[in-house]
Amino acid sequence: MYEKTFESTKQAVPGGAGSSNWTQMIYVTPWDAFFCACLWEWARVFRDGTKAGYATPSGGYTPLPRVGGYTSFYNGNGYVYGAYEIDQLPNPNEVLNPSWAIPYGLAPSSIVGGFIDDLNQRYVRPQNANVLGVYDLKTGALLGSITHNAGEYFKTIAWVQEGQVAGICTDSGKVKIMEYLSGLKVMESGRVEPHRVAAYDNAFDLVATIGVDNKTRIYCREAWPYALSNPVFEPAQVYGLKANTVKVRLTGQEGEPCPGWWVHWELVDMGGGVIGELDKYVSKTDKDGWAWNLYFGPDDNAVGQCRLRTWVVLN
Repeated sequence: MYEKTFESTKQAVPGGAGSSNWTQMIYVTPWDAFFCACLWEWARVFRDGTKAGYATPSGGYTPLPRVGGYTSFYNGNGYVYGAYEIDQLPNPNEVLNPSWAIPYGLAPSSIVGGFIDDLNQRYVRPQNANVLGVYDLKTGALLGSITHNAGEYFKTIAWVQEGQVAGICTDSGKVKIMEYLSGLKVMESGRVEPHRVAAYDNAFDLVATIGVDNKTRIYCREAWPYALSNPVFEPAQVYGLKANTVKVRLTGQEGEPCPGWWVHWELVDMGGGVIGELDKYVSKTDKDGWAWNLYFGPDDNAVGQCRLRTWVVLN
C-alpha cells in the first residue's frame, strides 16, 4: 500500500447540466494540476481538491493521457488529436496517429484506459485484465505484451517518465509501474484505496485519486508497511560465544520491500532470565526490506530460552 500523505476536505464535485461522475483524470504538466472529465464538464482540479470548471465537452472526444504529461483526445473515427497547451482543449489540426486509425476493439473508453506516445510511436492499451499490449502507432502491429496479473483492466494508464507508464485499477486500487519501450516488464507494484478516477503526478512522483466522495487523495510511492517477518537466523543453529546473524523483512501489502524503516529489537525473558545480548536495538531496512542484527549467545554456558521480539513504529 502506498503511503497516503493527503486527503482533501474539499469536494471536487462534477458540474454541468446534469448529474454524472468523473470518468478521467490526467496530470497536465503546464498546469501543474489535473484535467478531469465527466459527461457534462471538463475541469482543472488541484492537489488540494480545488476544482475550476472551464469547458463543456463536445465532439464525442474521449480524453487520453499523452507522453510528457499532456492530454490528448480520441475521436470515434479512430484518430487521436493533440491539445492546445494553454487550455488543453482538442486541437483538430494535430493528428497524432495519421497512418493508423485505432480500431473500435482497441479504442480507449471511460472504463478501459489507453496511453499514446507519439514521440516513440507507441500506443498502449490493455489486452485483457492481466496483460498490457504495446502497439506500433504507425501500423497497429502488436510489438509486445506486459504480463502484470492485476486481475482488472486499467482505467488509467499514465505517463511516469521516459519509457514508463503507471497502470491504475479503480476497484482494487492496484498500481503497476511498467516499462513499455524496452524490457516490457513490471518495474514496481503498489496499491492505493479504491477510487473513482486516478492520475500519476510525474512532477513529484505521486499518485492522485478522486474518490466516490469526490475528495482528492495523494499517495507517495513509498510502500506503507503491512507485514514484518519472523526473525531468521543465518545459519539456523544459534551458538554461544559467537555472533549469530539474524534478520527480519518488512514488506507492503503486495509483498514489495519497504526500505528505510527503523526496526526495533528486544530480547524477552521467558521465565529464566534474558540469555545473551543483541548487538543493537534498532536497525534500518535496506533496499530489499531486510533489517539485520547480531545475537551474541551466553559466554557462561547458560542454557534456557528467551524470545526475540521485533516491531516497527508507524508514524
